[in-house]
Amino acid sequence: MRPIYLTLLLTLGALYGLAQSDLVFQLNQEGKLVVIPKYMTYELHIPELSYKTYTPASTVKLDMKMPDYNPELSMYLDERPMDMQILSTAYRPFFNVFTPMLMNVSPMALDFDETYFKSLNDQVTFLMNGTQMTWPGSGSLTSVTPMLSWSDEKWTFRGSAFAARYATPFDPSPGFVGGVGGSTSYQATDWLKINMWGQYAAYDNKGKENLHLYLNPYHYHTSVGGSMEFKISDKVGVGVDYNMSLIRCGEDGNANI
Repeated sequence: MRPIYLTLLLTLGALYGLAQSDLVFQLNQEGKLVVIPKYMTYELHIPELSYKTYTPASTVKLDMKMPDYNPELSMYLDERPMDMQILSTAYRPFFNVFTPMLMNVSPMALDFDETYFKSLNDQVTFLMNGTQMTWPGSGSLTSVTPMLSWSDEKWTFRGSAFAARYATPFDPSPGFVGGVGGSTSYQATDWLKINMWGQYAAYDNKGKENLHLYLNPYHYHTSVGGSMEFKISDKVGVGVDYNMSLIRCGEDGNANI
């Protein structure tokens, strides 16, 4: 009797498993067993849309730009390498696998000098200059200088500020210098132009007594100067300039920039 009970239990278990399964077992015309997934019915509850609190976005600016939009100009394929797609050359060494070799060949391999400008109106222009210069055995200078320029037919006024990191043989660890500057140009006649400029530089404590900064003209100094430009012809001209660095002496008698 036990085999009969065991067979019944296994049969009931198999029928229960088939009833709970997602598959349907059927015999086709050839007598082969075919397994077919059950048809499932899903109930989707989608909330009703309400437009009571919906505020459409303004398209006035987009409509103003649409007449000037040309879809042909937006298709631009650039096949240059990655390092040539960087706007600033200061970042290009980071995309060049030969940068360590170039630094061993020349200490000036990573130097750059870039200027960007944007015209605010017919008379006012904003400029930004970034520079890195290295002098083997003499030091280096990395600076950024924003400038605002105003000009008309005869006068030109410029105001600027600068911040820089410098290094010299006497103090190879980088130091900081910052300051402001300004210049004026006046076109007196068709053949004469007068220029004047001035600059104030404030070094950190270790830079104030660094004598090497006095000898290198490429470093920032507190100075004033002027020049005169003479136009001889459309292609030939001459100029005379004078520049004076201002050096003050501290209470200890040492010269400071």
